[in-house]
This record gives sequence, C-alpha cells and structure tokens, in this order.
Amino acid sequence: MLLAQLASAEGFDETQVSTHAQVATAYYVIGLVAIALAVAGVFVFDAGLSRRGNVLHTLVQKLAAAMVGGLAMAVLGFAIWDIQFTQAFGSASPIKDAIQSWWLFGDNINAFSQQLDHEVVPDAEAFQAFYAIFIIFGAFFAALLAGAVIERVRTGALVAVAAVFTGLVIPVGAYLVYGPVGPLSNAGTHDFGGAFFYILLGTWALVLVWRAKPRPGVLSGDPATAPHNLAFVVLGLMLFVAGLCGYVLLNGFLVEGAGFFGITLNESGMGVVLTNLMVTIMAGGVGGLIAWKATGNVYFFLVSPIAGWVACSASMDVVTPWQSGLIALFAPFVVVGGYHLMKKANLDDIKIVPITLGPAIYGALVTGVVANGVKQGGYTGLDGKYAFQHASIGLAQQAVGVVTFVALGLLSALVVVFIVEKVLGLRDERIDDGLDGHLDISVVGWPCYADEASAASGPVHGG
Repeated sequence: MLLAQLASAEGFDETQVSTHAQVATAYYVIGLVAIALAVAGVFVFDAGLSRRGNVLHTLVQKLAAAMVGGLAMAVLGFAIWDIQFTQAFGSASPIKDAIQSWWLFGDNINAFSQQLDHEVVPDAEAFQAFYAIFIIFGAFFAALLAGAVIERVRTGALVAVAAVFTGLVIPVGAYLVYGPVGPLSNAGTHDFGGAFFYILLGTWALVLVWRAKPRPGVLSGDPATAPHNLAFVVLGLMLFVAGLCGYVLLNGFLVEGAGFFGITLNESGMGVVLTNLMVTIMAGGVGGLIAWKATGNVYFFLVSPIAGWVACSASMDVVTPWQSGLIALFAPFVVVGGYHLMKKANLDDIKIVPITLGPAIYGALVTGVVANGVKQGGYTGLDGKYAFQHASIGLAQQAVGVVTFVALGLLSALVVVFIVEKVLGLRDERIDDGLDGHLDISVVGWPCYADEASAASGPVHGG
C-alpha cells in the first residue's frame, strides 16, 4: 500500500530505491565504518611514535587536519572527480555540469535519490553514498599527511596545507585515474585501491618534511626523542588492517547480473580481491620479518603489512593471490631503501614517505607487467574513445601515470607549502626553545599523561 502511494506521487522514481540500490548503499555504510577504523589506526600509530609529552598535541593536530581535510573534500572533491563522467557522456559544459550537480550545494546531493530521475542521474543512491566515502577519504589522507611532520609544525599551517591537498589535489588525481573514463584510466593506466593517491601523499609529505626541517635530536639518535610506546604502533597497525578489510571492495562496481568490476571497469571478482588482500598482508609481514633480521630494526616488521598493501593497492583486482603475495613480499625492502635515503638526506620522516612513495611507485609499475593486456576503461553503452573496455593495461601507460602523479604532487606541494610557509609560518619555533618534548602543555595546554604537567615549563599558548 505504501509503495503504491509513493509510486503514484509526483517526482517519485522507484528505480532509484530498488533492492539492488539499497544493498549497494548498505555496503557503503560498512565502508564508512571501515575507513573510520583505519583513520583511528593512523591516530593510534602516530600516538605511539610521539614522545610522551607530545601525544595529545599529535592527536589534536591530526584531528584538526582530518576535520578540515574532510570538509574541504566535501565542498568540491566529488564534483571534480565526476568531471570525467560528464565529459564521457558528451556534456557541452562538463566542468560546469559536474560542479552544479555534485558540489556541496549541488542539485544531486541536496535531493533524496527517489526524487531524481534515474534516466538523468542513474544510481543516485549509490553516488550519494559514495559522496560520503569521499569525505572520510579526505579525512583519512589529511591525517596521514599530518603524520609526516609530527611534533614540529604549526597547527594552522598544517590545516591549510591539508585543506588544499584533500580539497583539490586528491580530487584532481581521482579525476585522472580513479574511475573508468578519467584521462589516464581511459587510456589504460590502472589503479584500484589508491596507489596513485599514495604517490601524491608521498610527494606532498616529502616537500612538507623538507620545509619543516628535522626535530631537535632525532637524526642524531638522541634517546629522549625515541617513540614512547611501540605497543600503540602495533595496535594502530591492527586497526588499519581491520579497516582495509571493509574498505577494499569499495573500489569497484557491483553490477547486477554481471558481477564485480574494478573501479576502471575491468573484470574482477570480490572473492579473489578479498583473498588477495589477506595474502598481501601476510606476505608483506613475512617480507618484514626478513627485513627486520637483515637490518636489526623491528620497525620494518611493524610497518610491513601496510607497505604490502600500498604496493599491491594498484593491482589487487587484476592479479591472482600468489602474484599479490610476491609483490607484497618485496615491499618492505623498498621501505628499507626509502628509510635510508631519507636518513642520508637528513629528512625527518620514518613513516609516510618511506612507506608510501617508494612502494606505491613500485606497485604501480609492477602492475603494468603482471596485468599486461587486461582490458579496462570506457563505459557501457558508449562507443568511440569511451567504448567499454577499449584500453589495455601496460607498463608504458603505468609509467606515464607514475610520472604524471609525481610531477603533479611535487609541483603542487612546492607551490602550496612555500605560500603557507611565507604567510603563516610552518615550523613551530617552540620546539627550538627547549619545549620540543612538552608540546602537550606548551601548545595544547593539557597533558596526555598527568606526570607531564610538572615536567614542562614555558609559556602556554595556542598552536
């Protein structure tokens, strides 16, 4: 009775709220929770790497960056990504139409899905839910970026950098490669879980770390600068991995009657993707064990599952489990190389740049070898340069993607970070005034641990 009354109501589109649409949307709810879990893992991880007197400062900065980054993504991020679709479907004004439809005040996100004509806005319910995924995705990458420069930068400067990174740069990257009809993905460049986003993250972190300069005593090995709780690092790792389990299948299309396709509309399968993820995590861990024994540094074991994920994130939907495992096995050694290059260059970051930049480039290029010839790109019902699966994955096109994203990341980061540094100041001068181990009290005004209140001295003022 209710359905009959609603169906007869003016403007009600029953197709938009079909059972299939609702099931797809329900999975996005699971994905939101999963990414939130991964964000929590990032927070706990960095809390463990911080000094005892800086834990709350680290968490507050990451929270500020995440909130601003998520909101920045909400404003225009989804609309920028959608430009690839308005172009593919022949819009005369693709940028204008995408923004008008999908920015924060756009027509399609400010109406209930059943109020939108499925002939004009197909799968509106799923697209609206994916909008929410983009927002928390922005918060996730902002929190990761903040982790590159813990205990040394001004909160206002960090927030400004994070806003541009997640509000503009990540969406431009998504437009290029994350989707079936982006300029790069439609030409054959393949991504699945975000390898090219990790390249952007690594390049931005590299520039940020360079301009923020090292923390006092860290590069000389002063014991006072050591992480205060590696148990938090392990717990953060486990939360991050748990989040991946719910996130990984968001990167594709579940087509009724046809199965699961990767985000670039390549043929794939949910069962194989999930198995690939598990093999990736375990093989990355085994590679980390070997790296630990080879170097004597347990840190390489602790981060190895994440390194494995980053390296396999581009290919997880187009390879077999044994191939995923082999790729992940060598990822920790890429981290070891990046770690030592950072140390040699006197750059203070053992986490974001070594774990993301090298493994992501390695994984993106290997994808062109192991998945060579796999069809992708285009869209169903289209022809010509947007014909369904007209493009093929290959090493050359993967290399084009890597060069494009490294250039995009470095150039945009240099411009933004230099402007922020000149206008707001980047490095917090208090860390050079003897307060580098007491930022909870000197910046936030509250200690994470009660015994730190009496240990700190100096003025208390905002960050």
